[in-house]
Amino acid sequence: MQHLKFRHRLAGLTAVLGCAAVVAACASNGGAGQGSSAGRLEIDNFDPFSGPNSSYGYYEQAGCVTAVNLINADGGVFGHKFYCAITDSRGDPADAVPAAQQMLATSSNLVGIIDQDSGVLTATVPLFSAAHITDLSIGGDITFDTNHYAYFWRTIPGDDVAGYSFAAYLKHDTTYTKVASVFTNDQSAQGNVPGLLKGSKNLGLSIVNNQTLALDQTSYETEVQKLKAAHPQVMVLESDPQTAGVFFGELKQANALMPGVLTSGTLATSWDRAMVAAIGRADFMKYFVRIVQFAPSAGYAWEVFNRALYAAAKAHQVKTPAAYASSIYSEDPYDNVNMMALAMLEAHSTKPTAYNPYILKVTTGTTVVHTFAQGKAALAAGKTIDYVGVEGQIHFDKYHNSAGEWGVFQPLTNKLLRVIPASWVTAAEGRH
Repeated sequence: MQHLKFRHRLAGLTAVLGCAAVVAACASNGGAGQGSSAGRLEIDNFDPFSGPNSSYGYYEQAGCVTAVNLINADGGVFGHKFYCAITDSRGDPADAVPAAQQMLATSSNLVGIIDQDSGVLTATVPLFSAAHITDLSIGGDITFDTNHYAYFWRTIPGDDVAGYSFAAYLKHDTTYTKVASVFTNDQSAQGNVPGLLKGSKNLGLSIVNNQTLALDQTSYETEVQKLKAAHPQVMVLESDPQTAGVFFGELKQANALMPGVLTSGTLATSWDRAMVAAIGRADFMKYFVRIVQFAPSAGYAWEVFNRALYAAAKAHQVKTPAAYASSIYSEDPYDNVNMMALAMLEAHSTKPTAYNPYILKVTTGTTVVHTFAQGKAALAAGKTIDYVGVEGQIHFDKYHNSAGEWGVFQPLTNKLLRVIPASWVTAAEGRH
């Protein structure tokens, strides 16, 4: 059986879950800011902190707390200090909408929102936009590839772009041509499918099996037999941990394990634990890689972020900082909070209605800055700024979306195996 080829091994991403990971995230903010927040400005972390996608909130909070600490240490914005509040969306639109409504109704000092929960944006972003609150997101809902909400900005590609990156990797870094697409029926997972299908077609790969799995079934024997009969060489997949445990356990029993490409939706220790329990650590390491958005986790901007992250750990705000130090899902929120604060400075206002248009301006100026402190000093000197943070250069298009690079990681060890060049993804999209 042929296996995925691993190249260019580098230190990479580490993932961890649980309330113990981010101490500050353990107090739920059902809507209003915490009682000790009087006089401070609220950045609301609107993410799941419970349910199968609870990891999203903890990654986001690690980045938010780190950014806020540095901003406050530099005097804040016009003397205002910030804090990171929490609203638990539970990862479900049915829960997210009332949570958003309560948060908006009770947070009198709310100035911005950060989130990264694919699958709920279509339900919540209209509420945030109607309230005129700036939202810097890393949610992957493909509906927002052509976003028309003035207060919504996204610093990560949509899930369909992730799908193109999977096809690009298979085409250029493996010898596989027969591909199985296996995704659960939730919106977050399904967002990857259009890009994978179109990208595979554009690159001459064959989708020999395209399956949609119902979540959390007691058996997937029919689906396993259908997959086996199609004779794919590799599968691309996303599911929750419960589905993965059952599906892959039965796949191994059927002697049908094959190489697999995992999405960012599988980035959780609970997912890894389910796979190890189902197929064993050795087979998990042998057959699978995970592709997620990549930032180099190096350079001056990252060094400042990393020091501040470990300082937050010493202040008992974050536990296990190594879990977040090289994660794009903490690095991006850190940059997003910095961009909001810098936009406020350039707009001479902390009101979202005033500073929101300046999100674009602080990423297109003439003076490159890598931190909030550098940006604040440059603006005070009358310069226009281009904030290039941990995630690198931000290029917002007319739909308020910014693309990024993708990395291929080995699960469990989280070693970076290679960076997928933007040109590969562009070719998969059919753009040359």
